[in-house]
Amino acid sequence: MRGKITDFGIPEIFQLVASQQKSGALTIRGDGRETVFLFSDGMIVDVLPDRQRAQHALLGNMLVAAGYLTAEELRRILALQEKEERKLGEILVEKGKISREKLAKYLYLQVKDSIYYTLRIKEGDYRFEVFAVRPPSWMAASMRADVLLMEGMQFLDEYPLLREKFPIGRFQVVRKRGVKIDPVALPEEERGVWNVIDYSPDPYRVFRKACLSWYEGLRALWGLWDRGLVEVSGVDEELPDAEDVFRKSMSRKYAIGCVRAVVWTLTAVVAGSWVYTVLLSPSVTRIFAGWANFYR
Repeated sequence: MRGKITDFGIPEIFQLVASQQKSGALTIRGDGRETVFLFSDGMIVDVLPDRQRAQHALLGNMLVAAGYLTAEELRRILALQEKEERKLGEILVEKGKISREKLAKYLYLQVKDSIYYTLRIKEGDYRFEVFAVRPPSWMAASMRADVLLMEGMQFLDEYPLLREKFPIGRFQVVRKRGVKIDPVALPEEERGVWNVIDYSPDPYRVFRKACLSWYEGLRALWGLWDRGLVEVSGVDEELPDAEDVFRKSMSRKYAIGCVRAVVWTLTAVVAGSWVYTVLLSPSVTRIFAGWANFYR
């Protein structure tokens, strides 16, 4: 099954695969990205975001933003993953960086994020390949495509109006001083944001810490703001996010490595030239020969 998104809408594609209880991979291309959703008996069991164009949806970057990993730890674990050809989540659980239950929540969030973005694609193509897919071991409950689609359609309807309530561009959030409230009295999403609001002034990192999508986080943040519990303000400078920090760190390490390689190469060339021109010169050779004859 394949075709153009303009001819057969993305919600219809998901509904068709789900209703027929198909197993396999649904690949959707559009807006310069390629996202692959894996189905097992009509249930979504995993997603493979575009590694170049959707780095915010990659599990490792999500966990860096949430504070479970540092960028350097992620770099080392990714190198180990490539070497051993294992799942990133499996390594993270094995090393105690995250629990299996928390891993399941972030992988579920990864699927939601990917669906929310995919539903915004207007032009592109899709392809569904049928093959057996085994649900991953981390999955506690199946992800129903129809439920995720309903949430996604709600996102498309509400997000533009919700975003208008906040400052244009980047903004920051802080807990209002002197405010006391029983978090149990708050709705679940608001409670999740409230409990981690002091983690960072960057709302993106706060939402990742609360294991919420950007849309869900904004909705919860607006509730807290409307209750007078937090203060939201625009920022003149962009707050660096986790992906930017990681990319810059990797670029810096690569540049430093190149400089070191060049320096050591030049040092070796200079040393070799000095040995050849000075130590092996005729005059020095005669001196060494004289010493050798003297000690015979």
